[in-house]
Amino acid sequence: MRLLVVGGKLQGTEAVYLAAKAGWETVLVDRREAAPAAGLADRHVVADIVAHDSLAKTLVSACDAVLPACEDLGTLEWLAERVPAWGVPLLFDLDAYRVSESKLASLRLFEALDVSRPVPWPACGFPAVVKPDSASGSEGVSVVEDEAELSAALACLAAGGHRPVVEEYVAGPSLSLEVLAWDGNAVPLQITGLEFDALYDCKRVVAPVGEAEAGGPSAAGPAGPGAWAHAVAPGTLAGFADAAARLAAGLGLNGLMDVEVMVRGLEPKVLEIDARLPSQTPTAVYWSSGLNIVELLLETVRCGALPLVDRRSRRACVYQHVHAHDGLLEVAGEHVMGSAAPLQLVEGFFGVDEALTDYRPGARAWAATLIATGADVEGAQAVADEATRELSRCERLDLILESERLARTEATRP
Repeated sequence: MRLLVVGGKLQGTEAVYLAAKAGWETVLVDRREAAPAAGLADRHVVADIVAHDSLAKTLVSACDAVLPACEDLGTLEWLAERVPAWGVPLLFDLDAYRVSESKLASLRLFEALDVSRPVPWPACGFPAVVKPDSASGSEGVSVVEDEAELSAALACLAAGGHRPVVEEYVAGPSLSLEVLAWDGNAVPLQITGLEFDALYDCKRVVAPVGEAEAGGPSAAGPAGPGAWAHAVAPGTLAGFADAAARLAAGLGLNGLMDVEVMVRGLEPKVLEIDARLPSQTPTAVYWSSGLNIVELLLETVRCGALPLVDRRSRRACVYQHVHAHDGLLEVAGEHVMGSAAPLQLVEGFFGVDEALTDYRPGARAWAATLIATGADVEGAQAVADEATRELSRCERLDLILESERLARTEATRP
């Protein structure tokens, strides 16, 4: 089995990593010579695939499937037109993506399906979240506390040519869920928990997420790794899975999407959807449940039917990023991996199961994604924390604790 992956940044890293776990050969196409995923692929072709039709046809025809791992709409449209015409499965639904890549279009879908979402401005009041309509991840996202901050955030987005979305800030656990769908049917996979840095960029993914016992203390969201075992109230996870399945069916999805929510009380409020392979969460799902989302996506598209899946967790996984720079080591958001040099897969890296990293002993700057497992999230987190401490000792770096980083950020806010 040979998979062609188009795009070698964060999504491309995810695609190549999981394809290798399935035992497949991977060919990566990216415009950059030093894309992060380049070090993980079996073959790396440096090219703009849309600019070289004959090269593209040769590459596509030599592979068994093509997985887009980028968000450039022109490239995605080009692939959607060419790849099926060349007789090769494209693991991507362009029509669904056109809706999900716009937060405003997604909000219209939420309203049509009566899916719970954050209250829009101005009914929500402060604090509120301001974000661009079409950017992904944490790009352009800010939390505003008053009219002055709101005006500044709106002006910043307008200067960048973005349409704004302003809505309620929901304080609670952040959860993510991948969904496979085909012909009006949907199968939710494993729910993961997300933790963010001070810039609202995801720094850590955990699995599994558990519910508090009925009649026990109400879940207020994780205050530490052990709290993920009872992070949400009873019934919340089933409600999330149901909402995600309805969204996939309502979107008319034939392929894969992920759904992100914030939870307040019993209610998961949908923040956004993305009809594409996401980064980070699929690897945590793989290590916790054994489900390989890239493998399942290919099976779905090839067979034109949904696979049978067992999404129960087998063990806990903590997936977190660390960044070394300026004599410091800290846990940081995923953006540090997007700017890393070509990554290598290292088993047993400073005590974790695996790491994806451009680490070199004595280097001034490097980043690593640590993948640690354990009987529970608390145990897996302890492994990741010890690896982080050992890295700081070995490289003689000052370890910046996450609580210290947050305090520094708050202290420097205008």
